[in-house]
Amino acid sequence: MKRIAVVGAGSLGTIAGALIADRGYDVELIDANAAHVAELNRTGARITGHIDRLIPVTAKLPSEVTGEYDLVILLTKQVYTEQALEPFLGRLSPEGIVCTLQNGTPEQHVAEIVGHGRTLAGNVRYSAIYRGPGESELATTWEQTLAHSFDIGELDGSIPDRLRETADILSSVGHCGLTENIIGMKWSKLLINSTFSGLSAACGCTFGEVIDTPSLMRAAVRLLDEGIRAGQAAGIEIEPLGPAPIEAFLLDGEWSAEQRIAFFTDSIEKHRHAEASMLQDLRKGIDCERDFINGRVIEVAERFGVEVPFNRLAYSLISRGEAERTVPPFADGVAAFEELLSRVTAEAAGTAEATAGGLR
Repeated sequence: MKRIAVVGAGSLGTIAGALIADRGYDVELIDANAAHVAELNRTGARITGHIDRLIPVTAKLPSEVTGEYDLVILLTKQVYTEQALEPFLGRLSPEGIVCTLQNGTPEQHVAEIVGHGRTLAGNVRYSAIYRGPGESELATTWEQTLAHSFDIGELDGSIPDRLRETADILSSVGHCGLTENIIGMKWSKLLINSTFSGLSAACGCTFGEVIDTPSLMRAAVRLLDEGIRAGQAAGIEIEPLGPAPIEAFLLDGEWSAEQRIAFFTDSIEKHRHAEASMLQDLRKGIDCERDFINGRVIEVAERFGVEVPFNRLAYSLISRGEAERTVPPFADGVAAFEELLSRVTAEAAGTAEATAGGLR
């Protein structure tokens, strides 16, 4: 591929674009933040956190896009999808493609805009925090980033040369896996986002604070259960999260709550200092992706009659923060989830008692 654009050069895109450029590819970082674009061009992309790099890059505003592109790597928030892709309509080369690495499940929407034959989809596995013009902090350990940065796939499940070539480009950051089930892989990532990003944004805290708070980890078990049930009701073949099948993470699955919490703690520890991108947006006082993360779980659940009270609570707390342009207080978020945990536990006990009484 001759020409690449990383569209949405924010926290994740700055790191991806810089490391792709550092490997010698012809890549442009596209972003609507004029101060950020100016600083990227003036001093380069500064990556801090778990590594310390300053890499020369070429950055542009969307209005400055010219010529044709062979690969557009889409990393904007879903609220900006149409706006971000508009400058590239008519600017994809004859074999040009868009690889959406956005949160949630945006692939069908992107395909409707640029065409199914031009669309790849994938997940980002590292976390980052935008620190200001020209700077992004890598919040995932460098070892973990190198080991697994992306998963990508074709919408039809095939593994053609263009997918392998795109994976090689993305491996400039860290390992990029290929999958024949990108829809199931995207839902698997959505489960983690709706659970841990949902809790991070709803409680105004880092992932580390989530795993350090017992009641939030019990809420995480419930959030994951809800997301699995909603996805399965929709007929999605959800990819495993770890060494056990996805069914093991259900409330009545083979893993105990303690086993699930231990697995979560070990997995999220590598991203301890990260904050949900939704929380970063709340800090900036701008709209976040609540509709595409916890809202997406709720949307699918409603369609198939699945109860999702924990996702509804996370969505409500995040929505309040967005409406008020504030960050949800940690103590208030924890208290809200503890109250819901107490209520559903009492309801379950009452149901069990009523059932037992009916059997006497």
